Amino acid sequence: MNANSKPVNLAHEVSETKPPSADSPEDAVRVVERLQSHLMAEARERTIRQAVAGGRFCAVVLDDGGVGLVNLCPEVCGEPSRQVADWLPRPGTSAADALATLDSPTRSAIGLATANALANRFPLGHGTTDHTGVPGDVLDILQLEPADHVGMVGCFTPLIERIRRPVRRLSIFERAPRLTPGLLPEDQAAELLPQCSVALITATTLMNGTIDALLGVAANCREIVLLGPSTPLVPEVFAKSPRRATLLAGVVVTDAEELLRTVARDGGTRDFKTSVSKVNVRVSAVG
Repeated sequence: MNANSKPVNLAHEVSETKPPSADSPEDAVRVVERLQSHLMAEARERTIRQAVAGGRFCAVVLDDGGVGLVNLCPEVCGEPSRQVADWLPRPGTSAADALATLDSPTRSAIGLATANALANRFPLGHGTTDHTGVPGDVLDILQLEPADHVGMVGCFTPLIERIRRPVRRLSIFERAPRLTPGLLPEDQAAELLPQCSVALITATTLMNGTIDALLGVAANCREIVLLGPSTPLVPEVFAKSPRRATLLAGVVVTDAEELLRTVARDGGTRDFKTSVSKVNVRVSAVG
């Protein structure tokens, strides 16, 4: 890190800031606020039909059949199977009220699941702009090069060996309670991500308040990927500098009933293979 650089705080900061005023620079608007603003008009037209939480994931179903999924990371939600179950919105709750909880330090999983229920569906674009999503695994879309230094925020175990083989270096950042040999503490991401050419960032950073800082320090990467089943497929939200992404790698639920059963019995990502489709959406840079 440059000696003149200021340290980047990746800690979750709770904000009660109101939506930016008309004279606020758009670049100052947090990603979570952009996501809420982009989806709020549609959210006001929708209600919650059902919400389910297991020990590992939470799902929200809207009255029009849209389904959103999020990963309940322990470092974000504490003991999710017990706590999130107490916060689940009741049937008939306004989707706008549920979406607003994305800015809450304790109920953000409900807000992100609602955002994904609104946005992650076919055809992509949730009634505003059509987006072409490429199906399949994110590593089939990314063009990794032998000289690449890949920074992975959040340990995506199934991807590790496939990434390590073709690249020069892979740095994996995780929070201390989950550290195992070979993983780096989260706070080193601020120093090392600017040295990377490719950044893979877990979408659960939308729930713990670190997404803005991470996108900021990864700004010079050739590829900045928001990754995982929690990823909202809304490229407009991630298109503008200085906090942009180049690729959104998420899922669209294709079998709601099966997915809800899997969530309720504490299933994990690998258990969703027959109830979701992996989708990758390119983000066009703006600004």
